[in-house]
Amino acid sequence: MKKGKKLFLIGMAAALIAFIWGLERGTRLLLASQLKLDKIEVQGCLRTDPQQIIKAASVSPETPILDLRLRKISQRIEELPWVRSCVVRRVLPDTLSLQVIERNPIALIRLDKLYYVDEDGTPFKEPAPGEDLDYPIVTGWEDEAWKRGARKDLIEQALWFIREVQDHPYLSKEGISEIQFNEIGDLTIFTVQGGTMIYMHAGDMELKVRRLEEVWKTLAAKRLPVHYILYESPDRIVVGLEKRG
Repeated sequence: MKKGKKLFLIGMAAALIAFIWGLERGTRLLLASQLKLDKIEVQGCLRTDPQQIIKAASVSPETPILDLRLRKISQRIEELPWVRSCVVRRVLPDTLSLQVIERNPIALIRLDKLYYVDEDGTPFKEPAPGEDLDYPIVTGWEDEAWKRGARKDLIEQALWFIREVQDHPYLSKEGISEIQFNEIGDLTIFTVQGGTMIYMHAGDMELKVRRLEEVWKTLAAKRLPVHYILYESPDRIVVGLEKRG
């Protein structure tokens, strides 16, 4: 093939590619200008007003739907205190879908103020008037210590203990009112029923829950009024009884 003909064919191919690219780009631009945002659907809200979600999304009606920056929308919604995450997607031709996953409070924690604590141990919101306060409270931290991340592992232990108790019938019947940590990390736990005090060191929480369940089962069978429990070791658990009469 002659050199001139070869260059001619290469030029034709390049022109064709440019034409197709331009046609595709023009079609997309035309399509984007015609597909306008008309509806916003919000799912997953139990604690948050859907209108608050829509307001946080901050998108204007009639915006070309293909121009929406989905990650930016998600980030704005996730700044709301009850929102853990938000999946944002386009539903062509005219709908924006917002799938919200809300935070699940496990307890309250006393820092500089009272906050809800998420399942991952993150304090995320002060309770507002009228919001539920029927949660165990975790105390023993100064606000600055928390901001430095000090002893977050102990908070994780406390939340694990609160969740684990629910799977043990005798302990769950007593319920957990408060978990206090002292300066060396020991726990003092108060039950809802009767305000029984349980004192123990941190660590080996799974074993401690099992042993406490065994002890409480024995005490319940004997109908003994428990005042306090000192968990010194798995083989030495001291039970103090309330005086009768």
